[in-house]
Amino acid sequence: MAIDIVVRMFDEIRESGKPIILAGVGSGLTAKGAVLGGADLLAVYNTAVYRIRGLPTALAFLPYDDANQLTITTAPEVIANAGKVPVLLGFGAHDPRMPVEKLVDLAKKFRAAGVTNEPFLGLYGYELRVQIENAGLGFSRELALIECAVDNGLVTLGWTFSVEEAIAMAKAGAHLIGAMAGGITAGGSAGGIQTSTINQAADQIGSIVEAVKSIRQEIFILVHGGPLADPESVSKVLRLTGSDGYATGSSGERVPVERGVAEAIRQFKSIDITSDD
Repeated sequence: MAIDIVVRMFDEIRESGKPIILAGVGSGLTAKGAVLGGADLLAVYNTAVYRIRGLPTALAFLPYDDANQLTITTAPEVIANAGKVPVLLGFGAHDPRMPVEKLVDLAKKFRAAGVTNEPFLGLYGYELRVQIENAGLGFSRELALIECAVDNGLVTLGWTFSVEEAIAMAKAGAHLIGAMAGGITAGGSAGGIQTSTINQAADQIGSIVEAVKSIRQEIFILVHGGPLADPESVSKVLRLTGSDGYATGSSGERVPVERGVAEAIRQFKSIDITSDD
C-alpha cells in the first residue's frame, strides 16, 4: 500500500475526531477479529505471538526464540487476514547477524505496509541496556531500521520510552511515534503489573507529544502500555495529551480472547441435560 494513501487515511481519521487504532496481533485469527472490529492498522511482532500462545508477554524478552523469526513465520497468516488494512512487521534491529537492510527487504517481500522497532531495548533494565548500547547494538540500530524503511517508502512506527528517543525517532522520519506509558500492559492472567497511574502516564506521554510536535507537527502519536488497558483510561490520556490514537496489545488480543473463550465454555457448562425444556 502506497505510503501517501496510508498517511492520508490517518489524516482523515484525525480530522474526524476519532482515534487511530493499531491492533497488535500474533495470529491470523486475531488479525481477522481486529479487522472486523475496525482496526486502522495491524502489527505483528514476537510478543504478540507469545501472548496469543498463552505465554507471558515478558517472556518474549528472554532468549528462548529468535524474535525476528517469530515475526517472519507469523506475518503471512496475519497479512492473509488483513484485507485492505495495512500491516507493519515488528523487527528486532539489534541482531548483528541481520542487517536492518535485510529486515526492510523482508517487509517488502511480504508486501507489508511497513515496519516497527519491536522488540525494543527500552523495556530492559539499566544494566543490560548499558551493555548492549556500549556494544553498538542499542537504540541507534532501532533508528537505523526506521531510517532505512523510510528511505524504502515504507510506513514506519517508532516506539519510544522518553522524550529524547521520541525526538530522535521524529528526526529519523518515523511517520508514527509510539509513546510508551510504562512497560507491559496490565491485566489478564498473564499481564503486566500496573506500575504507574493514569495521570503519570499522561504526564509522560504529554512531554513526548509536546517535544515531537515542535519538530514535526504532522506526525501521528500512538499511546500504549502500563495502565492503558481499557477504553476509559485510553480516552482520558488521549484527551489530556492530544495524542492521535492507541495501540492495542494484550488489551485487544489476550484479555478479550481469555474472557471470550471462558464465557463460551461457561455457557455450555450451564446446560442442564436432565431438563426436557
